[in-house]
Amino acid sequence: MSRVAVLLTVTLILNDVLHVQCTLNSSIVSASSSGFAYEMVMAKLQLQENQLIENNLETEEKIIILSSKMDSLIKTVENLSWIVQQAGETVNQLGLNGKHIGKNLTVIKRDLTKVLAEQKLLVTNNQLRQYLTHQFYNASLMPLVKEQRGVKYTSCNKIPFPDSGVYTIQPEKPFKEPITVLCDQEYESGGWTVIQHRFDGSTNFYRSWQEYKNGFGNLEGEFWLGLDHIYHLTVSGSHELVVLLEDFDGNKTYAKYNQFEIGNENQKYAITKLGEYSGTAGDSMHNTINMKFSTFDSDNDGWNDNCAVSYSGAWWYGACHKSNLNGKYLRGETKEIAMGMVWLAFRGHDYALKTSKMMIRSTVK
Repeated sequence: MSRVAVLLTVTLILNDVLHVQCTLNSSIVSASSSGFAYEMVMAKLQLQENQLIENNLETEEKIIILSSKMDSLIKTVENLSWIVQQAGETVNQLGLNGKHIGKNLTVIKRDLTKVLAEQKLLVTNNQLRQYLTHQFYNASLMPLVKEQRGVKYTSCNKIPFPDSGVYTIQPEKPFKEPITVLCDQEYESGGWTVIQHRFDGSTNFYRSWQEYKNGFGNLEGEFWLGLDHIYHLTVSGSHELVVLLEDFDGNKTYAKYNQFEIGNENQKYAITKLGEYSGTAGDSMHNTINMKFSTFDSDNDGWNDNCAVSYSGAWWYGACHKSNLNGKYLRGETKEIAMGMVWLAFRGHDYALKTSKMMIRSTVK
């Protein structure tokens, strides 16, 4: 009910009161000659007065209730008005953000098209991720990036990012230049540097000494990091080694050694430290301690013939091996005994594994 309706109601009530008073006054005048009549009139007057007081109280209560409801209604309308205003501003802001995002995507597409046209190269997934990350940082996190640009991470376990991928690291000694590595940030809380990865046979691992020294393959595919890099990494501080294996039946296993280090090229990259074993794969590397690395063109094993040639691989052979993770990619059961990617304690010499992933991690806190 509006305030005008309330005022009209009050006016009608007051008119009724005045009418009652006039009627009473007339009754008093006409009955003044009779005492009994006077008493009757006074009684009626008292009754009318009581009813009037009661009606006034009820009317005041209704007016108060109506006034309260009107105030509440006004506040509700004001709140709705504010909500509509905020919604309008939000819609407008979303429209602006959509236009901004669209412009950014257009710029990114234009830049990538320009790079492809000028360089005539295919962009890898990692390059695309790094580019998009760079664009995002430039737009949103520039102050933080400026603070981090001067930071050099000494190993994968010092990188504060949770995503596995290709990173640049530079251990303090004996590295003069930073190196690019694949960091696994998922297995056992991350911090692992991948030194060998095979999973589909797309990369030939029957390589020369120089190639095994420098490294080969693609960090986003199958690769060998390089004996020189492995030496420099392991000699820069204490490291552990884990070997992750899988067969073609979906069985996964691992072998872990709490210490791992190899010598330099003058030492033929011999394994100088191989710590305590733990895991589920069985220990098929314990016989490699102090063994030198051999390739088909550099025979450094403890056998009369060249193990690398005889078993189509490159490894720390003795006479000859219980593991040959750089051997042929033969896919499961094979008659080429011990020539495949094998781990004797897991599936024997006559089974070539599906995947092999060798990783090292600094144990320096």
